[in-house]
Amino acid sequence: MLFIHQFPDWTHFRFDNKRVLDALGKTCFEEGRLAGLLTFVNSKDLETGVITDDIVANFAIDGYALDLDDVAKDLALRSQAHSVHIRNYLGAIENSANPLTPERLFGWHSALTGHKTPGYRETSYEVVSENMRFAGPGPERLQTEMGHFFDWFEKSPMDGTIKAAIAHFWFLTISPFREGNGRLIRTITALQLCRAQKTNHLPFSLNRQILENRDRYFRTLNKAQCGNGDLTDWILWFLSQIDSAIENRKKELQAGIRHATFMNKLTGTPTGEREQVLLEAALAGEIPREFTAKDVARVFGTSHDTALREIQSLIKKGIVKANPKGGRSQRYSLVE
Repeated sequence: MLFIHQFPDWTHFRFDNKRVLDALGKTCFEEGRLAGLLTFVNSKDLETGVITDDIVANFAIDGYALDLDDVAKDLALRSQAHSVHIRNYLGAIENSANPLTPERLFGWHSALTGHKTPGYRETSYEVVSENMRFAGPGPERLQTEMGHFFDWFEKSPMDGTIKAAIAHFWFLTISPFREGNGRLIRTITALQLCRAQKTNHLPFSLNRQILENRDRYFRTLNKAQCGNGDLTDWILWFLSQIDSAIENRKKELQAGIRHATFMNKLTGTPTGEREQVLLEAALAGEIPREFTAKDVARVFGTSHDTALREIQSLIKKGIVKANPKGGRSQRYSLVE
């Protein structure tokens, strides 16, 4: 069996133009909608959560477990993060416009593996499992192969999202290092997706989506690596994962959008400290959407009567409404 890199023109990748462009159009539309939502919400905490998820999933795909809370705390330090690989991942996103060079790649590889001497693997690379088999190019080819990859990555005028898909496949097919290839190309993919949207923020976690479909990820890659250069199935699968990642991100943003929309409506309406606490609790889901005075009293740590007075004050201001009575207790909800 021949692997794709054993064909003389192996990097002349092909794909079904109509199918890919149709799928790309849908992805670009959803990316645009998400960009609009992110502008509306504009929360740094939400972005940090996405990057945290992406880093943890990036390692988990390759079988390495990172503690989510530890990564989040390290990311909060930004450029002073204790873990070098976290600083590098963040740097890849925030400096996505900077050229991808061998020196930059070797720096990332060193941070991941602890290898201090830069260079590509000097031995063969082979993966054998029950459902897949793959062997990368020999070490004598790596300098030339990676030279072609860097040149194409920086100079090709193709659509940026399609470039991310092809770069992902191309790099893993070369597998220039003995270890860390998957985590490195997923870092490069994050960089390229930021370039494609002309941003230095990670808008969604593709790695979390890939982790949820890890087996399909490896099977789809391997099928293309054992093919003749047609990457249609791989690109379509890659785009479908972006679509799903965007959809998940939009769901995560709903609470923030609801909060921002509601608080914007209150501009110019004076509210007391307890009233603010009640509103924040309702928007954050700390009390039910249809809450009772007992729910509010629990949040305040006060009596039922005190809670009821605050609710009635908000009703007079048109911020809260009394719902049609049903059951033993009167229920209320925000006027949205």
